[in-house]
Amino acid sequence: MKEITVPIRVKPLQYSIFIGNGLFERIAEYVLNMKKRKKQVIITDKKVESLYGGKLVQSLKDRQMDAPVIAFPDGEKSKTRATKEWIEDKMLENQLGRDSVVLALGGGVVGDVAGFAAATYMRGVPVIQIPTTVIAQADSSIGGKTAVDVPQGKNLIGAFHQPRAVFIDVETLLSLDEKNYLSGLAEIIKHGIIRDRELFTDLETNLADILNRKSRDFVPLFISLMEKNCKIKNEVVSLDPEEANLRKILNYGHTVGHAIELLSGFKLLHGEAIAAGMAAEAFMSYKLGILAKEEFLRQVNLLKKAGLPTTVPHSCNIDQIMDIMCMDKKARNNKPEFICIEQIGRVKLSANDEVAIKIDTEDVRRILSEFIEGKN
Repeated sequence: MKEITVPIRVKPLQYSIFIGNGLFERIAEYVLNMKKRKKQVIITDKKVESLYGGKLVQSLKDRQMDAPVIAFPDGEKSKTRATKEWIEDKMLENQLGRDSVVLALGGGVVGDVAGFAAATYMRGVPVIQIPTTVIAQADSSIGGKTAVDVPQGKNLIGAFHQPRAVFIDVETLLSLDEKNYLSGLAEIIKHGIIRDRELFTDLETNLADILNRKSRDFVPLFISLMEKNCKIKNEVVSLDPEEANLRKILNYGHTVGHAIELLSGFKLLHGEAIAAGMAAEAFMSYKLGILAKEEFLRQVNLLKKAGLPTTVPHSCNIDQIMDIMCMDKKARNNKPEFICIEQIGRVKLSANDEVAIKIDTEDVRRILSEFIEGKN
């Protein structure tokens, strides 16, 4: 047998996250100044198109740039391989080449699907993420994860494709309905729990102001909050871009949460399901003797005060949850792994410094059954 070693030189990836208000003109300027860019396309959903599509198109036109708009029906139901294929066909119809850039304008579904399309179209074209929901601004637009859902679970088909830039315009949150706004707060709370006790305390202290979007202080307050949040996400992703170990801490609440979300038929929003998942997984850390009861209750109380679910819906039974968790992409050898919290701001490490903890399946079933039955 002959062996040839192939050295691969990969340029370090670096991009900027811009946080502010009224950023659409800045986005257009950024696109105008991109090297090797000849065309651009806006990928969004119908709802966001009606709110901000025209504004982004006009900002580009003011700089003599045309951009076709590809808009699909909003909601998790559109996060499919069929939607991605339809987008790719539209991109081909518009004769977009490798010198094109995708502008992903919308929430987490848009960012995931548009980012995935950009990852595979012509073997990869740049994508600029322009998140318009809390959950997308706080989490999914940063880090390069792109994916679609399949009947077997969420995000099982996808790719890592880092954005060229991320533009977080907090003014877009003013048009967000209350349910989606509160749902997005779950990811910010998660970042405090896994990495930054001070951020968690800030959320506890300032929650009333964070919930009041009509206040004149809301925009500067949320810009400051989002800066702290993005630094946490960025630090974790920079150290582990492809989720070899550390980045797995961002999955806190997601092992149980994804199962709840799928079993609800996506009637629960992502953040709502993740909030319930965090409560369940915090309970697991508590029952295993890893987390003090007071620290468990602090997490649950903040989630409740933020208007988020902290219980598993009655429609979800333990057998269904276990089956889905074992099929989850985070599972190893069909056994789910969990992020366990030692205290707010710090996760527990395994004996070999892994952040994802393997817990005996019967222990998982027993503790989750207790949680579902409301004995916490």
